[in-house]
Amino acid sequence: MAHLTWTGASGLVQIRLITASGPAMTGFDSPTGTADSGLWVTDGMQFLLVNQSGTVEASATAHVSCGGTVRTIDPGLQSGSYFPLQVGNTWIYRNNSRVITGAYVRRSITGTESIAGKSYFVLTQDSAVIAKLRGDSNGVIWIATNQGEQIYLDPGSSSLQKSSYSGPLGDFSDALNTSSFANPPDFSRSTFVRGIGLVHLTAELVAGSSGGFLSSLDLVEVRLPGVHFSLPVPTISLSIEKTDLDVSGKLVPNCALPCYFTACGIGGSPDPPGTYRPCTQTRVESLAAPDSEVRLRLLDSSGVVVFTSLMTADAAGRCLTYVRLPVYTTLRPNSTAFTLLPAGPYRLTGQVLNSGQETASASIDLRVR
Repeated sequence: MAHLTWTGASGLVQIRLITASGPAMTGFDSPTGTADSGLWVTDGMQFLLVNQSGTVEASATAHVSCGGTVRTIDPGLQSGSYFPLQVGNTWIYRNNSRVITGAYVRRSITGTESIAGKSYFVLTQDSAVIAKLRGDSNGVIWIATNQGEQIYLDPGSSSLQKSSYSGPLGDFSDALNTSSFANPPDFSRSTFVRGIGLVHLTAELVAGSSGGFLSSLDLVEVRLPGVHFSLPVPTISLSIEKTDLDVSGKLVPNCALPCYFTACGIGGSPDPPGTYRPCTQTRVESLAAPDSEVRLRLLDSSGVVVFTSLMTADAAGRCLTYVRLPVYTTLRPNSTAFTLLPAGPYRLTGQVLNSGQETASASIDLRVR
């Protein structure tokens, strides 16, 4: 759990998680204030103080150490619901069925709907509405049906079996197992984890020669406010201030080094007055094996590399850095002489390399004019 304090903000601000556009932990509050998180803070989680225009005014990173104990992820979920209901919540499942193996489906809460004076959350699967749910103060989840609302999940029911769960996302100690003949002759078994929601489902057909397995779902990724679990596969993402780099109109930031003091030539190599040395800012974030190499490159339309920056992931496999991308090339090493990049299309690429082999990549198309 984190206790956050801020002072001196420019106006109304709120705390957001992970990125400036990430989940909001608070509403907009005064320039000075405090706030407490729930029991879900993980090591490396970022808290950002964001103003009404979306600008980050301050940030803090949580550092959590559990000593020599085995890492578990469910203690921070103990106060949550067995089916968290909030717009934006997203679950990705690996789906096996009689017609396909290894497909993926996405379930999300896309909005709310008022029915008979009660507010329900709309649950969709790949854009199709599959349920309308609401929770009450006792943790019971209700579902709206044509016959009125019915109990979908009651954690206090004696018919449910408490258990632990081990799956693609890890080990969880607080789980509920349910079974039902919701659509006879279909029989289903489901597992819900507190603070996460549905993690596993198996459906069977109870019939003669055609009976047996119908389909299954296994959770492989979940995104909730302050919670993001996914399979430990290498990933990389790129972002850039602008994809249209107007050098001719001098609309790209000028990174020329001015002369700040009388004898500036002694302590540096300033550019002559009036120099336009355009550059833009890029952001690189990756998650991979510890000490993996992360490579950022800019390629022209013929595939020639005109800029390269190399980074190394930390011991946890993370890399998060901002890189100044020059919209020019230096004529020779250690020289202030440079030439602007020719107008035309370019591609910014990011790669995660493990022992020289690419394990993840991303790219952005740019244009210089």
